[in-house]
Amino acid sequence: MEIGVIADTHGHVNPKVYDIFAGVDQILHAGDIGGVDIITSLETLAPVQAVYGNVDTFPISTNYPETLTTQIAGVNICMTHIYTGLESNLVQEALKQLPGQRLDLLIYGHSHQAKLERVGNTYLFNPGSAGRKRFSVRPAVGLLKITESGACLPQIIYLE
Repeated sequence: MEIGVIADTHGHVNPKVYDIFAGVDQILHAGDIGGVDIITSLETLAPVQAVYGNVDTFPISTNYPETLTTQIAGVNICMTHIYTGLESNLVQEALKQLPGQRLDLLIYGHSHQAKLERVGNTYLFNPGSAGRKRFSVRPAVGLLKITESGACLPQIIYLE
């Protein structure tokens, strides 16, 4: 299974995303969507699950949660826009909703800085910003491959 991971579009999706996400099974958007049309556009590629970000207003902030916990192909995932640490109340509450209370992957956005690190058994994954270039960071998205054995393999793909 392959999942496209995106964040911080702010109302614009870099056109390269559509080629990178062609054929994915699902898309996860980690907030600062910027408009319902972004979700509609991404849904032409695959089903989308999203959380709202700090700049998202009505109707996005009422149609999507602040935090999403889900299990995909046996991988326990928590997604939020602003990440404040594995010990935060947000993550601890998310863990209560996950089978076996094991967190395999935490997806977040906000900083526009693509980042992938592992803390214990948990991947922390910020796919970067897939909107117009802002600040001095390189635009990026993520791809998440989940193998048949349940291995979680996230990667960052830069858009320039």
